[in-house]
Amino acid sequence: MPMIKSPTAWMLRQDGEAFPVIQHLYGSLECVEETLYAGEWLYKHTSIPTTQQLVLKLVAAYGKSLYPHGDVVDNLRQSIQEKPYIFLTLDFVEKIAAQLPMAEPSSLEKLNCQVTEKLNQEFLRCRLGGLYNTTPGCRDLYFRVSNPAFDWEPAILRFLETHGEEIETVTVVWDEESTGRSGFALDEQGKPVDHRLWKEIVLSH
Repeated sequence: MPMIKSPTAWMLRQDGEAFPVIQHLYGSLECVEETLYAGEWLYKHTSIPTTQQLVLKLVAAYGKSLYPHGDVVDNLRQSIQEKPYIFLTLDFVEKIAAQLPMAEPSSLEKLNCQVTEKLNQEFLRCRLGGLYNTTPGCRDLYFRVSNPAFDWEPAILRFLETHGEEIETVTVVWDEESTGRSGFALDEQGKPVDHRLWKEIVLSH
């Protein structure tokens, strides 16, 4: 039997729920199909119903933009079959088909921005073994913060308590891809959270 690898990357939700991923998900203001791919994941994992509605609006607006006089769901089916890469799954489109609202292609750019924003607000990206790539055997855990307005401490502590056996050190940085900011996040004393021993963090709370 093939060896089952433990996850090394997660999307951590504001409530502390962590979802393993193969790669971290991002929206893209330049490529709406990247946002649709992330949006399908967001629809299934968000805890906020209004975020689900935004994803539905984005999918509908995109479907309408493909062929304005055609049926939105038929447009989406055809596009999924024609494209050599996955940006939405057919299974997902069939499941949400009856819920898709009326949407105008002109709203596509705005909806893309809103869905990308919601993803970055509700989820923090974390990885064991490296900031962007995993080094086997490395026990350094990195959190990348994309929503500085939210207090991520309780969610981070819950994650550390759950995954403690796998972790040695903890580093918290700004998620440069989504915030444009780089560098370490600071603790209550104004010190950077840079390779702190995870047990020290948990015990200090």
